[in-house]
Amino acid sequence: MEIEFDFLTEGDELPDAFLSAYELDMMFDHTRQSIRKGLERKFDAIMCTDHCVAPKFKITGLYNNETEQMDIQYHVDTCCKLFLVRVMAILNKKG
Repeated sequence: MEIEFDFLTEGDELPDAFLSAYELDMMFDHTRQSIRKGLERKFDAIMCTDHCVAPKFKITGLYNNETEQMDIQYHVDTCCKLFLVRVMAILNKKG
């Protein structure tokens, strides 16, 4: 399974920002580790039964300095539509 991360910041940093640049980097690192562990736990042995290919994930995160909020999106790449449906069901399953 392949997992790629792309975290960026946008907007001007507030003078009294909640997170310093160092703390923001730590938050990005912690978020990467947390997402990676969750995906590895859910998809450790999951492969397409027809093509023997594991899913690929690209996680994008955009932290807005002005609103101090982060938007995270999952992009899933699979070999076929049937496997995509299976991956999405696993991804959305609680627990």
